[in-house]
Amino acid sequence: MINPGSYSLTAQILALKLTGQVGPRTFNILLAVYQTVSEIHMAEEQEFLEFPGIGPKRSQAIADAHKNLDKAQEIIDNLEAGDTSVISCLDTEFPETLQELNDPPMLLFYRGKLPEFSLKRVAVIGSQNISADGIGDAIDLARHLTREGIGIVGGLARGIDTAGHTGALKEGGRTFAVLPCGFNHIHPAENAALAVEIAEKGCLISEYLPDTPVSNGRLVSRNRLIVGLSHAVVVGEVSPESVGTIDTAQCCHELGKLLFVIIGKHNHHYDKLAECGAIPLTGIDDYKMVYKSLV
Repeated sequence: MINPGSYSLTAQILALKLTGQVGPRTFNILLAVYQTVSEIHMAEEQEFLEFPGIGPKRSQAIADAHKNLDKAQEIIDNLEAGDTSVISCLDTEFPETLQELNDPPMLLFYRGKLPEFSLKRVAVIGSQNISADGIGDAIDLARHLTREGIGIVGGLARGIDTAGHTGALKEGGRTFAVLPCGFNHIHPAENAALAVEIAEKGCLISEYLPDTPVSNGRLVSRNRLIVGLSHAVVVGEVSPESVGTIDTAQCCHELGKLLFVIIGKHNHHYDKLAECGAIPLTGIDDYKMVYKSLV
């Protein structure tokens, strides 16, 4: 019988993830019952059938997860021998604000340095197709926040997210990019150079293995991590079709985190954000409200 305890914790969790049948919510349910990941691996197939939503196919897959342990350990060892680190949601260094989520990621793959618990962080997000004024406003905001010792979080997306990351880097600050894919499929591709700089001066973060491509579902799933990693969220210019931005704002509202929106001459779509309790920022003087709210 394989001894799960002889493998690293990250490998044990990855082995469950590799089944394709254990996501963050299922993992939390299993862990609440079995207490340790090793105990999950040693449980019998019949036991999993007693859980709501776990039928015969999933039960069999979870019971067989121990067969993935050697492969999982090899993957972890190869990543950590290179430039990618791996941390689990059970590690003490795991970003504490992510634990506030109903479904914190089981594993984080990252390049760079994860934020310290003491570092206050603000997400700067918005639409991809925006005006030059919208870009300028987001860069200015990120620079102001960086000067106050705030870390900037974004999704490496075109438009406002890119502007936020750029503003932080221009001030020599730290910025954290959450990806909707693995590191071998940087999205969008034109931000590959920016991703390298962020990894050197901040951190690239993903809940996916490096070879995982982008998908619509992963784009949506990334939003909760952007909010979870942040203490407050600022929305820059937003267009009516910015479903992802609105989804992120709603997630912010649900988690009870402060939400702000930059009011610019090209930014006229506030209804959905207002419903989420967004506080308007009308100029540089109002930016002080953001970092003062984190004190």
